[in-house]
Amino acid sequence: MSKISNGFELFLNTTSSIAGTLDYITKTTSMDYFEFNIKSSNPYFTLFTALPINFPGQITFTSQDKNQNNNGIIQLNETLDPKESAFFFGSLKVYFEDIKKSQNNNPLHFEVNFKARATQWQYYVINKNAVPLNNPVIAEKGKTQFDGPKQVLLQTGEKALLFTSNDVNIPLSEKPKYKFDLLNKNAENESGQKNTNGKIIIKGLPVPDVTRIGIIENSDHNQIASPMYVYI
Repeated sequence: MSKISNGFELFLNTTSSIAGTLDYITKTTSMDYFEFNIKSSNPYFTLFTALPINFPGQITFTSQDKNQNNNGIIQLNETLDPKESAFFFGSLKVYFEDIKKSQNNNPLHFEVNFKARATQWQYYVINKNAVPLNNPVIAEKGKTQFDGPKQVLLQTGEKALLFTSNDVNIPLSEKPKYKFDLLNKNAENESGQKNTNGKIIIKGLPVPDVTRIGIIENSDHNQIASPMYVYI
């Protein structure tokens, strides 16, 4: 077994055909698949990946539950298994019959993908220096405005302005895909229309820390939140 980037290769030294070798393994062991345990080197994998929060079981993949894309790569579908494991968070089974289906002994490419968790982004703005905030908003290039602000009291006793993405869940990412700014929005003009321009207070707000997530109370669908604290 040889590890490669984002996967592995499995080799067997034999003079028989692949089908003949697999048939021999089945005959001598009564096993008709390879099984691999899955673990992650990142302890926060289950936090930033779209998996059920506090799910006690495992994620299983099997070559019998699959889809094939246009490039010939076989995408394996995930299944949530309630069986617990103290050392692994998932398992992979590759059945011999699926391996035998390869044409002209061409290598098979199995792939598993995980989706990034999407959360409600929450910005707590703590105004330590009495910066004038007459009409504060959080926006991305003038759009994707956050709800708020709402006056809240933190556990530290500090007052904060809370902005949230409300029902819009934003996917987490290793490299930031969004750039939100905190700005003071201009007042309405003479025509009664709000001007989207304003003075930027903070350009480029922080993005969520994947180690800090929380479950929003009174949420029917266990909405997950990413709190961020901004001091100005």
